[in-house]
Amino acid sequence: MQRAGTTIRRPAGGPRTVVAQRPGNKVVVVHGGGRGYVQRPVRVGRRDYVQRTYYVNGRRYVRAYRPFSYRGGVLNFYAPMRYYPVGLYGWAIGPWGVPIGYTGPWAGTPWIGYYGPYFTPWGDYPAPSFWLTDYLIANTLQTAFQAREEARADNPADTAESVEAAAPMSDEVKGMIETEVKAELTEAQAEAGESREPRDVVPSSLTAVGTHLFVASNNLEAQDTNTGGTCVIGAGDAIQMNGGLRLDADDVSVLILASKGSDCPVNSKVLIPLPDLVEMHNNMRETIDEGLGVLRKGGNNLPPLPAEAAGELRTMAFAAAMQPDPDVDKVINEETSRADQIEQEVTADYRTAAPGAEQVPSVQPPQPTPVTSVDNREAGLLASIQTGQTESQVITILGQPLNKSFLGGLKKLYEYGSGKITFNDGEVSGVELSGAGPVPARTAEPGGAPPAPMAGGVTLGLTESEVIAILGEPRRRSFLGGLKKMYEYPNVKIIFTDGTVSDVR
Repeated sequence: MQRAGTTIRRPAGGPRTVVAQRPGNKVVVVHGGGRGYVQRPVRVGRRDYVQRTYYVNGRRYVRAYRPFSYRGGVLNFYAPMRYYPVGLYGWAIGPWGVPIGYTGPWAGTPWIGYYGPYFTPWGDYPAPSFWLTDYLIANTLQTAFQAREEARADNPADTAESVEAAAPMSDEVKGMIETEVKAELTEAQAEAGESREPRDVVPSSLTAVGTHLFVASNNLEAQDTNTGGTCVIGAGDAIQMNGGLRLDADDVSVLILASKGSDCPVNSKVLIPLPDLVEMHNNMRETIDEGLGVLRKGGNNLPPLPAEAAGELRTMAFAAAMQPDPDVDKVINEETSRADQIEQEVTADYRTAAPGAEQVPSVQPPQPTPVTSVDNREAGLLASIQTGQTESQVITILGQPLNKSFLGGLKKLYEYGSGKITFNDGEVSGVELSGAGPVPARTAEPGGAPPAPMAGGVTLGLTESEVIAILGEPRRRSFLGGLKKMYEYPNVKIIFTDGTVSDVR
């Protein structure tokens, strides 16, 4: 959903994320419960940085990032403002000698009980890196649980996640994450030993050969490379990237290794946007830094630090320029209210649109609530669904379904208040209205107008950002010369002239 510089995302109808562009290259990102951050550029000497002032549970704190240009975009890589003593990183990489028992602050908390079918802490730790692995996963799941509770308070019908369908995170997968944790500790140790500022390069922990494991930090919509449809990776899911990170594509192919009941099944191969993978890497590195702080403090049966690991922190020169925005809570509240208003307006537009109208809203309506009788407007839209339309096109027209289920093989079922839609290999194969039985799914006439969502949801004059809000990122972009550009999707090509839609094929 996009309107006036504000983008609202609810992957699979789950927790809401709001991204708002403000003057001065300022970006505001808001999650549920008034959590989020304000991002702005900061120049220190001859170097550019990005500052984020986070606001979480009433607390403000700052983190810094190094912008890295690629393919016309920017990737923001975490830039620690302080480094621990080199010896602390070396101690964290090596073994403790004698395994320690540690129950962690999460024992008995609601989130650990809820995610019990998915995640079980080791409890006994032979090395700090194993403890840091559980710390990383636990903190990510704790945040995911908070977001889930906030989403359910906002929408009790939210069914974006079902932990009963979780594929447990095995010790083998956790061991692979622990290997990644050690790689990031090694990278941090090398940076801590340098006297100069970190270089503007892609982190070695991302470019090294071999496989890389990530713990998803937020819910994220991905494209299933087998079905062509979309699914949602959940915060806390484990994904694997084969080979070092490449910057010659907008998307990255990853494999789902563990799922806490999210929409993307285990062993599925999906494509995710490159910036989102970088954010996962940032979150892992940041959380590891926090965990090192806990280890450094000690207590709770944690072993004392050796002398070489207990020195003072080294503060980077640019850290003095990173000052928290004093009005971050006010800005986040403003964007929260603005997003609420946008969703209310879109819902009103969606519900008052005349039945049978050619155009559907150019923004995706929010997750529908359960209904006890057939909604005439929804029924009319459902009856207009055509064979061959993709899952994302159906969601553009009808919004998120009340329930999604897999029927075996490549078949999937979407259930709405007014009927059901069956997909085969990511495309519509059947439509059934409640109380009316199956209805013939319409197809476009050869040589005629494009399917309804292409002629309605994407109309002449829409901007590139508005098209992306409806259909998502294209598989390919190409320039046709002059002011013309083409976006290619699985079953449609959209031509832009001077930034607006001029033709749909």
